[in-house]
Amino acid sequence: MKLPTVNLCKVDRVLRGALSVFLIIYAIFWHKEIGDTLLLTLIWVFSILNLISFASGWCPVYHLANLSTYKNKE
Repeated sequence: MKLPTVNLCKVDRVLRGALSVFLIIYAIFWHKEIGDTLLLTLIWVFSILNLISFASGWCPVYHLANLSTYKNKE
């Protein structure tokens, strides 16, 4: 199986990781202020997907749109 190619630069990955951690902490400690179960679920899904993109360096949305912020230094 061929692994997906990296399409996120380091800055993009760090921003995704920081945003994900912030949203997860917010959802855990202030979930009553969010109120809506659907919105809370969407925040969790968005955060988890961004953490996966942060860890792997590959974004499926960028892949579908044929975008890349990764600069190969070869």
